[in-house]
Amino acid sequence: MQYSDNRQLLCTFSTSKDFAQVVEEVRKFYEVYINRVFAFANAKNPKEIYLTYNVLNMKKDDPKFSNTILIHRKKQTNTLYTLNAMNRLIEEENGCADRSYMVNWQLYSNSLILTGDVSIRIIPLVISTVLD
Repeated sequence: MQYSDNRQLLCTFSTSKDFAQVVEEVRKFYEVYINRVFAFANAKNPKEIYLTYNVLNMKKDDPKFSNTILIHRKKQTNTLYTLNAMNRLIEEENGCADRSYMVNWQLYSNSLILTGDVSIRIIPLVISTVLD
């Protein structure tokens, strides 16, 4: 099977109790790139599981799996983030939105950065398992 470069990284929120079943459902819902799903646990609350995987050929208007968001990843630091969270992080660090501002990703190594009610939420991650 040949894959295109049209991949998007998604993150599905789950629990330690349910994540194996959720992975099965995700694989039925999406065409998961090389069928690989990474399961990360919240280092401070191991019951929170974040499943990350690349999907192929997803269009903007396609339905999304429940409890799933589009994310991005800085490979060098294994930082997962949403664009909204990155923009808010820049505003908090820099005092204003600035496209030229360079985030020090080392400060957020092995973390998931999400937008919260008031500020950003930085969740420390540990790899739980890789499911092929």
